[in-house]
Amino acid sequence: MAASDGPVSRRTFIAVTLGAAAVGLGAVAVGTGMGSNLLGGGETEEPPPGGAGTSAPATQAPAAPSWTSDARVAGFETFGGDPAVDERLDALAASHVSVVVIDSDLSFYLTDSLFEENAAYIDTVAEKCHQRGMKMVAYYPMLEVLTEDAPNQEHTMWKDHPDWVQRSIDGNPNQFVGGEGRVFWVPPGTESAWLCPTTAYREYFINRVKRLAQTALDGLWGDVPLLSDIAGVWPCTNDTCAAKFLAETGLAQPTGVDWNSPVFRRWVAWRHGVIHEFEQAVLAGARMVRPDFQLIIETVTMDYSSCTAQGLDGASRDDGDILRVWEVDCSSDETGMREAPADDWISMAIMMRHGRGCAGSNPSWAISYGKQTDDAERVMALAITGGVRPYESQIPVLNHTVGDAWRGRMYGWLKDNNDLWAGVSANPVAVIFSSVSRDFVDKNAGVGLYTSTNLPDPLWWATEPTDSAKTLPYLAEYRGICKALIHAHAPYDVITTPHLSAARLAPYPLVVAPRPAALSDGEIAELKGYVEAGGTLVVTGATDAGIFDEHGGLRAQPALLQALGLSAGANWLRTPHGRGAVVLVTAQVGQEFYQTTDASVTAALALIMEESRRTIVTNAPPAVVMDLRQHEERQLDVVFANLHGLDTGGFNGQGASFKVAIPCGGKVPGRVTITQPGDPAPVDTPFTHEDGRAVFDVTVGALLLARISLS
Repeated sequence: MAASDGPVSRRTFIAVTLGAAAVGLGAVAVGTGMGSNLLGGGETEEPPPGGAGTSAPATQAPAAPSWTSDARVAGFETFGGDPAVDERLDALAASHVSVVVIDSDLSFYLTDSLFEENAAYIDTVAEKCHQRGMKMVAYYPMLEVLTEDAPNQEHTMWKDHPDWVQRSIDGNPNQFVGGEGRVFWVPPGTESAWLCPTTAYREYFINRVKRLAQTALDGLWGDVPLLSDIAGVWPCTNDTCAAKFLAETGLAQPTGVDWNSPVFRRWVAWRHGVIHEFEQAVLAGARMVRPDFQLIIETVTMDYSSCTAQGLDGASRDDGDILRVWEVDCSSDETGMREAPADDWISMAIMMRHGRGCAGSNPSWAISYGKQTDDAERVMALAITGGVRPYESQIPVLNHTVGDAWRGRMYGWLKDNNDLWAGVSANPVAVIFSSVSRDFVDKNAGVGLYTSTNLPDPLWWATEPTDSAKTLPYLAEYRGICKALIHAHAPYDVITTPHLSAARLAPYPLVVAPRPAALSDGEIAELKGYVEAGGTLVVTGATDAGIFDEHGGLRAQPALLQALGLSAGANWLRTPHGRGAVVLVTAQVGQEFYQTTDASVTAALALIMEESRRTIVTNAPPAVVMDLRQHEERQLDVVFANLHGLDTGGFNGQGASFKVAIPCGGKVPGRVTITQPGDPAPVDTPFTHEDGRAVFDVTVGALLLARISLS
């Protein structure tokens, strides 16, 4: 996570959770009130029905408002009495920002009166935003509270409410005072306390959110509600968590890490639900005051092992009306992605698309970090092609920009092509992601954010090779399959297990389930039904497919294979089932491809997909990422992000020129236009109509949008 230069902003410490810590011509198939005590508190609300693992999403509004779907986001740090507010808001509006994230004093342990002053100031600034045609959301850490000069303060969160603080599995409290060791980025004397969402802190926080919902704010940016491992490991095991786990499972919470224990596995999966339930309760509280109030949760853990260790996992549950902004960290907090090798860039592309998959039908945002304009444009290209709306930022300062002029160029282009977000996916492949499979297979053995180390850079994401995503069996299998599809120019979508349904799977002629070791009975039934209805399911790393249930219970046999009447055999063995087919791959072919870029994997996938004649055909370089979006029946958008040349040391992004043939679904292309950021207007490009495809030439810098008009 990146930091801010403000003297008292929580974003100064946003690095907390992670700071330490060639295919030629390809062809792919396309399928059809606050409390009265000193520092807040107040009345207690009844928890929603059900346990952490079963709680329903907050009552759903009809749909996310258009401003969340069309968002062009930027940060704005300001405090009461700031004389430059109007000037700075004018600059944001001039660079086509549509949503402003205000960062003030909400990170700190505030008395009721100071909180009220802050809310009143935020209200004033939000009105100023609206006068300029922009929306505003307030940045508010959900489970961390800071106190400056803590040793000399009579009141800090830890001193006043030690029972609210998270406890690690060894009983240590999750609070610290900055100034040395792993927490060097927290200034000396500042207390950081991480709070438990099962304690009375929950009501304290919700009451303050309710007050913010009475202002002109359009929503809340809730920062990283995770079970932090800064001052300990495997929180939270305090009394309220222990009682909740016992009440909901009948089990005593574990006292140590033991992946062979079904109780420990159950507890790991349960922790995801604790965070989910808290998120839903915050949204429900806010909407008691304002039904149109939005909650956008900053989620840093993405697809990798930090989800397992810290509980926050956007893929583990259906979010309902909650929206997410994904913090897709860079390889370095100093140089961003400028020194990143090719597989780190591909990993970023995969994480951007993962964010869209977790969101289901909701719009999703992502922080788009850059150091200079050229690398920043590649990162933003991955966000847009991945289907997530960008929050432009210059690393390492979250509220900075790579440049007002550059931001204006990129956001102006997005504004002009705003309906880009209105198209629905026309991608031919779905990749299944299972949070608990990652938990139970990878066992938090390494971080897995990226693949590289760079010891000369003290702010590189990791120093140990064992933290590489390539070493983690589930994550490497998942990302390797995604990498193979990218290299084969097979646009794909991610479907997380909470969104598995017949309707969600039906549009895809091909579904790939990488190493699906943990699946519920219902998820197995959905995959079986997909095959019986005519789909092709590829299961890789298949020897233990469904060996665990969703709680970590060990089954006698791999239940997915049992349900399909199969046993593990030769790799790429295709077996008819119902109207469809299952292709079993016992080997970790995704992990192999992630590590070695073995072209035989892309060849095998292409062979499976050849049965559908609706294919993309192109001679583009492997590292050109593509996405297909359909606008009813009249228009097909093709979005390209170009990573060509980023396989050498240092930043060496190059343009890519190639021919591409896009399937038109039985319709006749009438026009093809091309536009890139900086273009004054879309340009008509020559094309031919061959074998049901629109065929045209493309030269991509970082990002390009081709639009095919269909008759």
